[in-house]
Amino acid sequence: MTKRSGKSYRVPWTDPSEITIPIYMAYCAIAAALRPWNRDGAGFNVVLCPQEGYDFEVFQTAGRIFVGRLGDEDRPWVYELSKRWQRKQGLVSERERVVYFKPVGYKASDEEKLSADAIVDVQIRTRRHAEAALRRFNVPLDNRYVDLLLTEPWTRLEKAFQSRRSPLIAFDRLQRVSTTPPSADAPAPDAAGPKLSDLHGLGPAVAWGTELATDLADYKAGNIAWDRVDSGALLSGPPGTGKTLFARALANTCDVPIVYGSFASWQEKGSMDALLKEMRKAFDDAASKAPSILFLDELDAFGDRNTGDHHQSYMTGVITGLLQLLDGFERRIGVVVLGACNYPDRVDPAIRRAGRLNRHLEIPLPDGGARRSIVRYYSGVELDAEQAIVFDLATEGFAGADIKLLVNDAERTARRQRVNLAASHIMEHLRPVVALPEEHIYATAVHEAGHALVAAELKFGELVKVSVTTHGVFDGQSQLGYTRYAFPSVRRRTRSEFLDEIAVFLGGVAAETEVFDSFDCGAAGPEAADLSIVTRLATILESGLGMGHTLAVEDCRPRRLEQLRDSNPELRKRIHDVIEQQFERARSIVRRQRAVLDQLVEQLMLTKELSGEEVTDIVQRHRTSWVSLAKMPRRAGM
Repeated sequence: MTKRSGKSYRVPWTDPSEITIPIYMAYCAIAAALRPWNRDGAGFNVVLCPQEGYDFEVFQTAGRIFVGRLGDEDRPWVYELSKRWQRKQGLVSERERVVYFKPVGYKASDEEKLSADAIVDVQIRTRRHAEAALRRFNVPLDNRYVDLLLTEPWTRLEKAFQSRRSPLIAFDRLQRVSTTPPSADAPAPDAAGPKLSDLHGLGPAVAWGTELATDLADYKAGNIAWDRVDSGALLSGPPGTGKTLFARALANTCDVPIVYGSFASWQEKGSMDALLKEMRKAFDDAASKAPSILFLDELDAFGDRNTGDHHQSYMTGVITGLLQLLDGFERRIGVVVLGACNYPDRVDPAIRRAGRLNRHLEIPLPDGGARRSIVRYYSGVELDAEQAIVFDLATEGFAGADIKLLVNDAERTARRQRVNLAASHIMEHLRPVVALPEEHIYATAVHEAGHALVAAELKFGELVKVSVTTHGVFDGQSQLGYTRYAFPSVRRRTRSEFLDEIAVFLGGVAAETEVFDSFDCGAAGPEAADLSIVTRLATILESGLGMGHTLAVEDCRPRRLEQLRDSNPELRKRIHDVIEQQFERARSIVRRQRAVLDQLVEQLMLTKELSGEEVTDIVQRHRTSWVSLAKMPRRAGM
């Protein structure tokens, strides 16, 4: 027998046809419980005691895979304790390796306890198990998927995840079946479900939905014709922000049925003909229940017909079929089509054309007040003022789905303790909030003061506020400070304006470089980081707006901009030159107005926040007169 490292036993690299995500999670739990016997040739008789309900078929399969790797038995002995246990003892005595599962509530007899080498409690699923399973099957580490794996009954997981089915399709079916009402006729609104008035942090989408509810009521009363109803919209936002929840709440508020559809569920049917048939069926189903809402999830999965790859002809046919359905006036009477996506730039422009899904509603990540409202909605718990401060800091950047998972974890802890859910349980599951070291606060103050100084010198917008924080989740990604500006609703966007904006965004790293001779990595990486923003701005300037070396323009969608930078070294060099020139411009301002910078930093360290008026006052009192670089010299030939 080939020797294998101990680590490899914990990963079932057996025939992948019999491994599914639930079986893999069960395998992880069994491997953790049987770690003392995890070696070639080990003999044991162990009773495993799951701490919650489980599906024996899943765990029996996982257990046989694990035990089978330790020896050469044809059919490893993995069973549940039962009244038939005594009759099986003759067979068990001939086995080197035996695993029994003790069901929750089953009382083991003295004979069963004596026969076992060990009785081990098993935590049958943890977040670590779920994340490991997602990685094993190359599924994105999405909190929604983790939440489903940790909360759905094992019997449902077993039915959803089958070896012949893609895990993503299984997740889609699991979500769809769990949210679609069971009625064979019109899926009626859920009277106990959320309404738009219960939702928080969804921006203008709630206002649009409230107006739609009024219009639909007028339409049902015969007061307005259907063409007066805003019957198509596209929802976009980061994963977990509540797009599906919004659709359910919209249907409840409008008091109409909702029909669900998604690219993954339609594609599961097989060929393109089958996919188009399912797509048409969804539209027909919604029309038969009109007035209704047709919710199309994963709209960005349809792609763009302008994307050139080997799937282009297939996707062109699918998108064309969708466009025909969106254009079908008779089929659309009484049907509000609500599309949802994470990346709106990947949605074919024709889908967003007037008369289809031209209304674009962006759902942002919720702010602190919205996050507190979400936790109150899911838990019924009210945080006091001190807890709210810590909660806001610890949950910065959380989506609604993250907060729901947080509440689920807190409820699980309360159940284990056999007490009612309280604010203390929620606070216990937050990321630790720590007091930031003084040197980090000082570096953040230098960075934000640099933004404010360069903005003031270049008269870039209206400075509203500069702020630094003293506490936070110090994970290298959380926001430690910010500088906020306001702009008039109408403004000219010239090359000079874009260059000023790039210089202002570089003001932070320019100030850090001037003071410390280096800058922190927080200026790069995330999409909203300073260097990521200036890279996008410089790319748009040089290739998308006709303001660079040529009047020719390119597609300005983010993915296209990345492709241009990757494929065009000359363009990448011009982008580098723009960024380098504006960095030197910003650093020159900081160097010449160092007295202003020092005063801004000193005041920020005292008050931790400055208004735009306070910044202006400091700049005017300490500014050194010099020739302003706000007006950029004309370039030759422009």
